[in-house]
Amino acid sequence: MRTRAIFVLTTLSASAAAALVLGSGAASAAVPFTSPDATGVVLLPSENAAFAAGPIPGAIDALVPAGVQRVDLEPDSQLIQPDGSTFASTYEIAAEAAAHPGGGTFIGVLNPFDPEDPGAVLVVGQYW
Repeated sequence: MRTRAIFVLTTLSASAAAALVLGSGAASAAVPFTSPDATGVVLLPSENAAFAAGPIPGAIDALVPAGVQRVDLEPDSQLIQPDGSTFASTYEIAAEAAAHPGGGTFIGVLNPFDPEDPGAVLVVGQYW
């Protein structure tokens, strides 16, 4: 049963990332990436504000439980709690990145069997 849930969450996450890239049109500001532990898209600053204001951040938070998400925040992010944790939504992460010059967001589907972060299926992060 757990394998089926992970498969469904991974499929939904991959579908959302694909829709984001394909729905952006030919002049896309979403750049696909692949790393040893994730596959996803990096939203460039020109697209990040529109992403934050759109429906996709809410859909990600509604469809992907917090327990299987990993969040990567910049060290000077205001969303980090004193103990190092965060309760930020995908919208808040993207909106904070959009408020910084050169700021963007990345979203990736993770390998849930990766020993670094077992069980995580989605990463949402920011950069500036």
